[in-house]
Amino acid sequence: MIVMRQITAGVIAFAMLAGCVDPVEQGQADQAEVSAELAPIILQPNGVSQGENMSFPYGTEKTKIIAMLERFGVVRQSTNEECGAGPMESASSPATGLTANFQDSELVGWFFDGDGTLAHTANDITVGSTRAALEQAMPIEMQTESTLGIEFFSGSGEAGFIGGFLSDDSENATIESLYSGANCFFR
Repeated sequence: MIVMRQITAGVIAFAMLAGCVDPVEQGQADQAEVSAELAPIILQPNGVSQGENMSFPYGTEKTKIIAMLERFGVVRQSTNEECGAGPMESASSPATGLTANFQDSELVGWFFDGDGTLAHTANDITVGSTRAALEQAMPIEMQTESTLGIEFFSGSGEAGFIGGFLSDDSENATIESLYSGANCFFR
């Protein structure tokens, strides 16, 4: 009788412990493991790329971008009809911090404010990079008239551009976000 009670108590304790992992937390852990196995997204002046032979320049179909982002986890889609550049659809990847912007179901821009290990420029500039590293990696022009914050800009023309925002205007500032192409900024 005592042995039976001990076995029953053990089974109940095991069952209780087995249910202690919140399914949401487990899903986030699984998503983090998947993200760690994937090549990072390369933020480019004219689109994005990921891994070898996976280049997505502006004009790439929305379905292809979403498929690439879904490799990192959940993708949230939204539409903004009031964007100054015209109606814009967005696909956001919470796992990476990348939002891809679309018009007429084609990639037209991106915004990044996420994990620097999952996305960066070709010269390793990402969220958290210092202003000194940024200035060493690419020529920048500060946008002193910006109403959005401490904004910089690099590049132009056919090759595209990368812009972003710094934490402050000091030499010790860090990058808070990066963007390229069409975005829904209300200036």
